[in-house]
Order: sequence, then structure tokens, then C-alpha cells
Amino acid sequence: MAGDDSVLVVGAGPTGLALACELRRRGVPCAVVEARVRRGDRSKAIAIWPRVLEILADLGAADEAVDRGIRLAGATAWSHGRPTLSFGLHDMPSRFPFGLVLPQYETEEILERRLAALGGEVERGVACVAVRADPLGVTVVLRHPGGTEERRFGWVVGCDGSDSVVRAAAGIAMRQRLEPEGWIGADVRLSTALEPTRVNYFLSAGEVLHVVPLRAGGGTPTWRITMNVGKTRPDPADWPLERLAAEAARRAAVPVRVHETEWVTGFRVRQGLATRFRLGRVLVAGDAAHVHSPAGAQGINSGLQDAANLGWKLARVCRGSSSAELLNSYDVERRPAAAAVVAATDRATRAGTLRSPVAVGARDGLWRAAMRLGVVDRYAAPAMAGLTQRYRRSAVSPGRRPLLPFAPGPGGRLPNVTVGDARLWDLLPDGFCVLLVGPAGPAPHGLPAALPVLRLPQPEVAQALRVRRPTAVVVRPDRYVALLCPADRTAAITRYVDTIEEVPDAPGRRHDREHDDRGAGGVPLDPSRD
Repeated sequence: MAGDDSVLVVGAGPTGLALACELRRRGVPCAVVEARVRRGDRSKAIAIWPRVLEILADLGAADEAVDRGIRLAGATAWSHGRPTLSFGLHDMPSRFPFGLVLPQYETEEILERRLAALGGEVERGVACVAVRADPLGVTVVLRHPGGTEERRFGWVVGCDGSDSVVRAAAGIAMRQRLEPEGWIGADVRLSTALEPTRVNYFLSAGEVLHVVPLRAGGGTPTWRITMNVGKTRPDPADWPLERLAAEAARRAAVPVRVHETEWVTGFRVRQGLATRFRLGRVLVAGDAAHVHSPAGAQGINSGLQDAANLGWKLARVCRGSSSAELLNSYDVERRPAAAAVVAATDRATRAGTLRSPVAVGARDGLWRAAMRLGVVDRYAAPAMAGLTQRYRRSAVSPGRRPLLPFAPGPGGRLPNVTVGDARLWDLLPDGFCVLLVGPAGPAPHGLPAALPVLRLPQPEVAQALRVRRPTAVVVRPDRYVALLCPADRTAAITRYVDTIEEVPDAPGRRHDREHDDRGAGGVPLDPSRD
């Protein structure tokens, strides 16, 4: 491959595979290389929330994932033996009103098979060891069992994990810190009266026990347990079955009995965020761009949202529908979103490991009050599910912020409400489109001919968007609201369509063009030259 329209994705984890599927289904030449010779056999990231199930549905991979996974109905936090916080997912405004537990290797298998159906493949045992970018493309050095070779691509996306070679080679820094707690994670055969469709957190005096159903059937069900166990990274060899079983039984508020361990690992939480997600023709996504605490199980979910956001933009640039400036909006949108996830998971981890009796009492009281007032179900649960994430200050979604919290508006996810016998998203064409919603009125004149228009005067759509008069809603390919305005303002819609082909930086944000030029101006981006 060579030329501006080709992409190399480095890393065949869930993020890289989802990005490759998105590019392939939009007709973009895309190669995927993976240093591992074969797919891993550890469960690793296991929880998938509703927004990412929607992304998998767009890729044609959700049905198989749901068939193979365990549906999660919600979560409960216990403190000193009593439930203090609980929420369900059944009222989520999504086609998928549930979470899903699926081992990472199964998610990768499903996505890799989908990639093959789209005409792609993963080149395994191939490691990217150097990157050299210039204004017209990127030259990479790939190492494989037969030696090394240079190949040429228009764009390179690093989805190669927290120790990303692509990120380092491109000269993108990552600010990160190592948290003091040491943790043990294990997949175990477990007997318990806990509901097999809920996540449970048991908290007491600075100690955490996290219990998640992993696999049913085959005798005793398999669960994932996670515990903080000190100030250093623990050695799994120091945690035999007997010790794990005793510690889990001590921390749980209900009887649990560990019969067998399938996998044990020790780790410390690393929090980090890349200083930028794009440098010239090199981009990063997933763990290569951000890492955080596993609290709230956001890892795989953040990565796939990166892929969904970047995929349609990179496809437009590769096909010549938009200039490369459109890719600046990937950094403008996803980097603040990732920073928010890092901050939220850090707060959740700190809240769960509080030791002071006064602080624990205040936390528990606050959580119980939030439940009574409906704050958890109304705001916290949809936020964890990924349905309320909003891309503010983005030139791809201009307009004022809505007055009400989480109200749909520019930069927000389009509500996927039921319309007759279908879901709203199922009625939309692929790519950009305009919805005409609200009370029926005369059709506006002068809308761009290339922009599909769908009239939906149904009251449920207007209610979900909180509009009372005829309104035009421009919808992005990733099902986020791009523009919302009165239906007769066709000039505003035309301006948006015109500018999407040459997207400026977001208002108030100074883009470091000089730094970009250095990265794309022919200076070899090779870590050996640092």
C-alpha cells in the first residue's frame, strides 16, 4: 500500500480491530499488524457498556457478542455488610439496556472475524519498530520472522497499548503516574448467592472486593474477583487458592466460596493521558492514548469510542471528502473525554479505598442520598453506560450547550428512541443526514442536495430532543448531533456542510501547528534517534 488513502493500524486489540472494521466498511484500504503471534487467552477487559454495544452493532458484531456474553442488569456497592448504592440499566435509552460481560479474547475473535468478512486481515508476528512521517505519508519499519521491511502508508494509527511504540516513535508524550495500591485480580470458580447478572463492590476500612460474573455453565460458574492487597505490586505466586478464598470470604458481605483459580495476576493502577492524540499523519487510540483505573470498567469502552470517533473522520479524509484538518477534531473531542474518564475512575478508586471512619460515613451517606433522590439512576448510571458523553467546543458540532443537564444538543449522542416498530438509528442512512422533527410544517427549501433528509414529525422524537417547533437536526456518522437549529435556517445547514470539508480548530483552542509541522515535515520519528 502507498498513498494518502491507505492506513496502517498497529495493534489487534479491540480498539485496533474496531477501527480497522470501521475503515474497511467505509471503503478505506487498511492493514493491521500485531506483534503477538496468536491471540491471548486471558480474559483481561471484560465489561462492555450500552454505548459500545451500539458501536459494535454499527460494525455488525453486536449480535454475536450478546449471544456469547453474560448480560449485566446493574451494580451494587456494599459498605460494612450493607448495600449503600445500587442501580439498574434496564431503563437506558438504547437498543441495549444492559451491560455485557465478555472476555477480551472473545471480543477480539468476533471483531477479527468481522474484519475478515469485510476483506481485511491481521498480520500476526509483525511488530512496528520505527516510524518516519513526512507531509505525504508515513514510512514504517516492520519486523517479522523473516527479517525487517519498510512499508509506506498514508496514515498510521497506534493502537498498541500503554507502552505504545507508535506513540514513542512519533514523539507524543504521555503524562502518567503509578498509584500506590497493589491489586490482585483472578478468574475463579465461585459458589455464591450473589445475583449472576450484577457487579458487586464490597467496601470496608480501605479494603475492596470487586466481584463480576464471567462465565456460566460447565459446573460451578466463573467469576472475576479483584482486591487491593497492599502498597506494592503483589506476586501472584504469593496468592495460592487457599489465601485467595479466605480473603474473598472475609471481605464479602454474603457467603462466597472459591473452589478453583483459572488465572491470577498482580498489578498496580497506572493513570495517564497522551499530550495529544494526533501529530501530523500519526494518531493514537485506546491504551496508547490513555490509561486509568479499572473502576467502572471503562477501558475497552473508552478505546472503542476512540475508534468510532476517529473511524468516520479518517475515512472521509482518506476518500477526499474532507481535508486533514478534520482529524484535529479527533483530539479536540476524544482527549477531553478520555481525561474525564481518567478523573472519574480515579475518584471512584479513591472513594472505594477510604480508610477514615468519618470519610467512609460521609461517602455512604452521600451515596444513599443520591439513590433516594434518583440521581444515580438519572445521571450516574447513563454516564457509566457511555450515553451522556458530550463533545463540547468541537468545530464538528458547533452550537450552544443545552440549558438542561444531559439534554440532547450539539456534541451529544442522538437519542435512539423507538419510532413505530423500529429504532430511530435504524431509520438513518449511513453518513451525515438531516432529521426534520417537531410539528409538521412546510418542507424547507435550499438544503444541500447531497445531504439525505428524513422527516420525523413523531412526538416521541421531538420529546427526546426536547424541541417544540419544526427543527432540523444534522446527525454525524457516529450518531452524535452535529447541528440543531430551526428547520427554516437552511443557510446554517449549508454552511455546516461546506465547513465540514475544511474543519478549523475549536474556538478558544490554539493548535500547535509548528509542532505538527515538525512531526510531518520529514524529520525521522524514530525512537533510536532521541
